[in-house]
Amino acid sequence: DRAAEYLKRAHDPGWAGKSKIAFGFIQTAGAGAGMSRRAALRAHERQIMGRAQLSAHGRFPLLVKFLDAAEHLSVQVHPSTSFAGTNPHAHLKTESWFVLHAEPGARIWRGVRPDVSRTTFERTLRGGGDIVPMLIELAGRAGDCIDLPSGLCHALGAGITVAEIQTPSDTTFRVFDWNRNDPARPLHIEQAMECILFGDAQGLDSAPIRNLDREAAAWSDGLRAACLCRTRYFEIELGESSPSGDAAPLALRESAGPRVLMLLRGAGTLRATGHRDEPLAAGSTVLVPADCPAAAMHLDPGALLLFASIPARTGILEAARTDRRLA
Repeated sequence: DRAAEYLKRAHDPGWAGKSKIAFGFIQTAGAGAGMSRRAALRAHERQIMGRAQLSAHGRFPLLVKFLDAAEHLSVQVHPSTSFAGTNPHAHLKTESWFVLHAEPGARIWRGVRPDVSRTTFERTLRGGGDIVPMLIELAGRAGDCIDLPSGLCHALGAGITVAEIQTPSDTTFRVFDWNRNDPARPLHIEQAMECILFGDAQGLDSAPIRNLDREAAAWSDGLRAACLCRTRYFEIELGESSPSGDAAPLALRESAGPRVLMLLRGAGTLRATGHRDEPLAAGSTVLVPADCPAAAMHLDPGALLLFASIPARTGILEAARTDRRLA
């Protein structure tokens, strides 16, 4: 019942490198239930967003999706803060990958090696040389949460399935495309070199790769949870229910902003006062408004649930475990 198996049933033929992509079915609990996300935002912006703000273009401030890379995705970079500040049509794109599945030997590239200078990188890139050895190469490991701020050069390798949480920007500059030489997919060397961060400016020490196991998250009431990513745009928390079936419900109280729930493994049921139960399976994605009535997430044994918030002052799961009141 692995989420990757669910994702492999959907394929977007327009996606580069024969990669598969599936968008989880968006459901809305509370205000706007039964409406499309866009219509719900127009009709119930205050109830859904709370104190959080829509993007400058009136869009929901998060984009969540699943990526299943059948081949290496391009080496790319998103606009740096300085580039976006002088180019009004370029927008920052900070994203995070949560690795659902990685085939043996699968790789991820994240950042430029600290011993590589901008001059060396640019000379190699413009000369048609191989820049991949200049990148920091990581083993793909299920359970890792990988933060990718704007300006960080990166690539997702073949054989890896991730849940991606990002700010809603499509501004991407292609640095290297694995010699596909596709005229429809040009490189953007000029823009990329203005954006790629090098050395300490990449901030890798302040954005370590986190994993629920390495965070030593303790079991309590049949649950364990940890915050795996915190940026100025979103926070990501992960919760797992015990295989023994003794998990307490997770209370979802009124929040300062909306939350997105992504069920990554197993099954569960979202129950909210005054609304019908919402049964969820692996791959389901739910938008929970800021003013959602008293609600609780009931996880089946061994389920894995990701929360993305914008941003929360208190960890959702920590608050849920502290407050045992149920609807």
